[in-house]
Amino acid sequence: MRRKRIDEDAGWRAPDPKRDGDPDLQFSRRAFRLTGLRLLKWQRWITIMLLLIVAYLISNPPAASKPAPATDLDPAGRVESWALTEQWLAKGALGADARIVSWNGQSHATVSDGSKDMTLSVNTLIVDSAAGWWRVRTTITPDGRLSGWPSAERLDLAGMDDKGDMGTWKDTLGQLTASDILDTTVRKWADAFMGSDSDMLTVLVNDPDPNAWYRAQELGKVTAATIDGGAYLDKGNVDRNERRSDRAALRVTVTVAHADAGDGSAAQSQYSYDLLVADPDGTPRILAWGAPGTGATLREHGNRAPGARPASGSGDTGAPSETSGGSDASGTGDGSR
Repeated sequence: MRRKRIDEDAGWRAPDPKRDGDPDLQFSRRAFRLTGLRLLKWQRWITIMLLLIVAYLISNPPAASKPAPATDLDPAGRVESWALTEQWLAKGALGADARIVSWNGQSHATVSDGSKDMTLSVNTLIVDSAAGWWRVRTTITPDGRLSGWPSAERLDLAGMDDKGDMGTWKDTLGQLTASDILDTTVRKWADAFMGSDSDMLTVLVNDPDPNAWYRAQELGKVTAATIDGGAYLDKGNVDRNERRSDRAALRVTVTVAHADAGDGSAAQSQYSYDLLVADPDGTPRILAWGAPGTGATLREHGNRAPGARPASGSGDTGAPSETSGGSDASGTGDGSR
């Protein structure tokens, strides 16, 4: 009697299957009174769903992961091919001053001597000589010897003066006709960028970050800077009726005179850049520059030099300090700085 009184006072009593029925059903009824959910019904559906998932996974097992194929950077036959080709070239096979420029891969061929098969490696080498450029293929046996002699094919490469089509940038609004003030702005940029005046280059870019600076390349004196083409970009303030905007891309060719390392006489070299320009029809500003073809994707002020602005003024191309002063060192990623 004492045990029964204690249990009743605690609000709990041992279940009596004869009086209360199935314990699971009793638990479901109590859960319904407390939460309003018919737990037993949901338990059945959850069990069914779990069984369906298990059955699906059994019938459709996940594919086993395949290891990534390993890249062999020094396959059998490469070194032998290079060494034996050098010996062959030393005999004047492709003219004077022949040298191997690169190894361009390998394929395989299977041959038979009547009793067993043998796998040969066919190596491709690029050779430069006084007689031109060549593609040389050498076939190497498994024991590292030449199978026959090397084969050679002349490569017809375009000369420096044979430039390809510059093409046009994608997603532009319309072609741009350069004004005199735009020509002048490009020439000032070229003088500062190719010369040694980093301060002038920084002023021309007019970066809103007071700590940003731009590094001059110190390549020589600019003799010409021409705009080869331009287009309005679909960014900034756009006027679709006039097919214009306040952002434009330019293709520029810069000619620089520099001292020849041989006899000290002046030599000239040409460089090509794409420029991102703000307000091309008003007061133009050069915002960024990069390699030909990148004009439409250049990021404004993406050519900031890393590190703090040098205190010594223009022409400082030494190592930057550790403190960046808030400048963006990421650049455009095109290597044109």
